[in-house]
Amino acid sequence: MKNTIKPSCLYQSSLERSLIGFALLSGLFATLGSYLIAQYFALSIVTSAGFSLLFLGIYFKLFIRTYKKVINSFNRNHAHLDAILNEDYNQLVKPSYQAGSIHQLQQSLISLSEELFKKKSRYDQHVFLVYQLIEHFNVPIMVLDQHNKLNYANNAFSEFKQTQWQTLRYSSAEQLGLTKQDAHWQFSDVITAQQWQIRHSEFIEQGSCHQLIVMIDITSALRENQLQAWQQIIRVLGHEIRNSLTPVTAMAENLAVKLTEPRQVQALNVISERCNYLNEFVTRYGDINKPLALNIVEIDTAAFLKQVSAIYPDTEFSCIANATTFKADRTFIHQVMINLIKNAIEASTPPVKIALSIHQQGRVNCITVDDNGQGLANPDNIFVPFYTTKQHGQGIGLSFCRNVIEQHHGSLSLANKEKHLGVIATILLPV
Repeated sequence: MKNTIKPSCLYQSSLERSLIGFALLSGLFATLGSYLIAQYFALSIVTSAGFSLLFLGIYFKLFIRTYKKVINSFNRNHAHLDAILNEDYNQLVKPSYQAGSIHQLQQSLISLSEELFKKKSRYDQHVFLVYQLIEHFNVPIMVLDQHNKLNYANNAFSEFKQTQWQTLRYSSAEQLGLTKQDAHWQFSDVITAQQWQIRHSEFIEQGSCHQLIVMIDITSALRENQLQAWQQIIRVLGHEIRNSLTPVTAMAENLAVKLTEPRQVQALNVISERCNYLNEFVTRYGDINKPLALNIVEIDTAAFLKQVSAIYPDTEFSCIANATTFKADRTFIHQVMINLIKNAIEASTPPVKIALSIHQQGRVNCITVDDNGQGLANPDNIFVPFYTTKQHGQGIGLSFCRNVIEQHHGSLSLANKEKHLGVIATILLPV
């Protein structure tokens, strides 16, 4: 950027004014000196005047060249500073002088520009690394620009929004369902806010402040607290029930030995049997969420689907296996599939049709059980212990299944189909 000299600067204390004033004063004295020298050599007045004017012209020509060179050097330095302020570190200034103060100033600016360029390169590498890390996180993360519009997001955010994040680029925070109150971001939708929490921080990119927003699913934490509460209740109830059942069982068995009437013996045996059943029932609930000793092996998908479908010969199965193998504990995954298929059969009316599939989806293997039943009446409570819609159900099957899958570091979900009656149970297991 080339700066022009404003006339007002000549009437203020400035380098330009000092140089011009010095040139006028020295030029005046030099002209007067040359005129006196000419007179000393007895030259005519006209010759002396011409000699003085010639000397004055040469003097001012040299001054103007020097003046322009000095001012241009400062203009170049000013343009260099402007480039640095605009983070343009590729502009190089050719030194006007090979030595001296102006040369040192220009070298200092060049060194400053090179150092800032190195720091900016390192910072850009850090920002690039941040974006790379964001892409690999499995929690929804997005970046808002200085206008609070979506600038970047990861694949987890696309899954959260059920659309590619690029289609939402430059959408405002309000359009994304976010509001900011007291410097804290939160979801405007109450239901979403109950399931997700937001953590955010700020960072500078290309001179602008950006918002890094991380969305954390707190469902698992809430569920963990809920399960701990259930476990506490189960432990208390189990302790009291066992204390009551133990003497009843002992008395029933002793009386059964002493009595001879068949009906009385049978009644006592029923009492003893039911006590043992209740004791086992309480034990099963107490062990529902304890760590399992898993033996993870490679399982052939086609053989696995054939085995589980053969258990229910009266049910029509359609099996699809796009993945050759998957990793799981053979015993526990069999039990989980049996429970899910059993639930699907009990929820369906004849003829029962169930579709089983196993396919690889990115970094997970997806196992689905698709039925044609009546669907879930209350999907929010299906994993709650003791909750059941079956007349003789215990409410333990799905809780057990989810516990097994989560200890495989996977997930289990059940959802009603959108266009048809029935439920799809989906198991996701790490590859």
